[in-house]
Amino acid sequence: MRIKLVFSCEKNIILPIGFNEAIQGLIYRLINDKWLHNEGFVFDKYKFKMFVFSEILEKGHFNKEANYFVFPPKISIIVSSPVDWILQDLAKNALFSKVLNLHKNKIILKEVAVLPKRQFTGNCVIVKTLSPIEVHTTFMKNGIKKTHYYSAYDNEFSILINENLNKKWSSLYKKNCPYELQIIPIGKNKEKIVRFGMNGKSIIIKGWVGFLKLQSQNEFIRFAIDAGLGSRNSQGFGMVEFVRENDENNK
Repeated sequence: MRIKLVFSCEKNIILPIGFNEAIQGLIYRLINDKWLHNEGFVFDKYKFKMFVFSEILEKGHFNKEANYFVFPPKISIIVSSPVDWILQDLAKNALFSKVLNLHKNKIILKEVAVLPKRQFTGNCVIVKTLSPIEVHTTFMKNGIKKTHYYSAYDNEFSILINENLNKKWSSLYKKNCPYELQIIPIGKNKEKIVRFGMNGKSIIIKGWVGFLKLQSQNEFIRFAIDAGLGSRNSQGFGMVEFVRENDENNK
């Protein structure tokens, strides 16, 4: 399930570098569920919030002198989840909210729409990213914690996405995941560097954007699209959108 939220402001919307944190905070406030925020869906030592959101769909520009982003007065995002009640709470609370805060911007909800499920019957589809997909590993080097981000063309990219999806599946359905997802970049995927976090407490994250071929059982492809690919989904990474089914000529 996925919903589109459209917000408006009386003037251009100004957001600092790392503003995904502000969007994440807005979503948590609208869901208004302490269990999801503090605990979530648990598998082993891992906790999943089980939602993912897109980049702001409207194009903004970066003011280099002032060091912030400027977006038009009307912006929209898409939020997706395999758990219907999460989006139902989000939509309901958004509708009853009069004025919302997005960083220092006073915004109001103009529209909330439940997006129709894209129908596909096969086991191979083409998707495009609506926010960068990131997968990484961490390790210690000389006593310092390091993070390595993987390219969409690395073998580890698909392996780590599958490991992550399997844990999400197990945390939600309380059983081992029997599926595996094959992920193949289509055309030229590009690296995108994003800073997450504001007020001097930010991290630099490397993700990948472009088109991908996903091949697996139909049920698992739908789950992957709803839940998001890779890590940090609830921070605005790994959202994809169904484009079309893959035909024989594109396999």
